[in-house]
Amino acid sequence: MYSQIKWLIATVLIILISFSAFYAGWQIQTNTGSQTLNRDVLFQLAAFNTFSTGQYTGFMSYSELEDHGDFGIGTFEGLDGEMIALDGVFYQIQSDGIPRQADPTQKAPYATITYFEADQTFTVSGLNYTDLKMYLDEELSSKDGIYGIKVSGTYDWAQTRSPQKQAEPYPNITEALKTQSIFNITAVSATAVGFWFPSSMNGVDYAGYHLHLITDDHTAGGHLLDCIINNATVEIDQINNYTLILP
Repeated sequence: MYSQIKWLIATVLIILISFSAFYAGWQIQTNTGSQTLNRDVLFQLAAFNTFSTGQYTGFMSYSELEDHGDFGIGTFEGLDGEMIALDGVFYQIQSDGIPRQADPTQKAPYATITYFEADQTFTVSGLNYTDLKMYLDEELSSKDGIYGIKVSGTYDWAQTRSPQKQAEPYPNITEALKTQSIFNITAVSATAVGFWFPSSMNGVDYAGYHLHLITDDHTAGGHLLDCIINNATVEIDQINNYTLILP
């Protein structure tokens, strides 16, 4: 009888130890998966040099893209306007310049998105776009990384663009942008979002700054060409992981 009790106690202890080890491993896998693999990563559809040759056929829906980030930029099937993702909402800015919430069934041929979590925050005022980029250059901790950029505040003026939807056979990006719409927006509260890529990744994506803008009242926006910032908060997210999906 005594030996049977010892065997029973030993069996229970083995089960408890095994369960504890499994639970600890599951916790580690879950935590690192959500924090490292999913959140601190830039998720990109298509290399920019491939996309820019005229590869505008969408191959991932926006409902799928939403699983990979809440912040970013891109476009739609046929180069049908600009995409901007802010606070988990994806917007389409077509050639009329008016933002509309994207339909989850729409597809993207190119996009760069992430879960934005600021590592640096500061304020700026009285800068044009060239001044802003020079200022940001001094703030980036490394010229070999990827950074998410958010600039929120008052813009005295912003110039944006949005391409017209293209028909097959698709032209390259240079030809397609010859028919783009240009907008001049004055005295607005707005947010510009996008990324900085190092020169070592030129071609994989656009090297340097690539930002899209949307006004707070969602009446205007597009790819940011130039601006004069009255007062704004700048947030920078250093991104340490990168995933590229090829079409």
